[in-house]
Amino acid sequence: MRKINILIFVAFFMIPFSFISCDDKEKIEFRQSDMEALDIEHKWAVIKDPYVACRENPSYNSKVAKNMRKGMVEKIIGEKTVKVTDKDNEKYEKWLAFEFGWVPEKSVEVYLNKLRAEKAVSEM
Repeated sequence: MRKINILIFVAFFMIPFSFISCDDKEKIEFRQSDMEALDIEHKWAVIKDPYVACRENPSYNSKVAKNMRKGMVEKIIGEKTVKVTDKDNEKYEKWLAFEFGWVPEKSVEVYLNKLRAEKAVSEM
């Protein structure tokens, strides 16, 4: 008898409440900016130097395309290792490509997604 009372209670009171949560008004929608922030295909860079010259080509002799400031967050769209000669020494540097041009990797901090990069900026 007790089991029947429990089943009746569940049938009349609990089952209707379970359908209330299935309302179409509560859909989760992502904005394009949210999807970009979680993008795992591209890495993100935070400029760590006070000012950085973003150059047209990965070279210190190249024309400056844009000046970047400390704390800017930019999507990395490419990278290239370049030979740099300094008087008698030859060494290699990694340069990162952004929408506006190239920056040496030593001038930025690299993060796996935009959210981490933005969090790093807020902690600077």
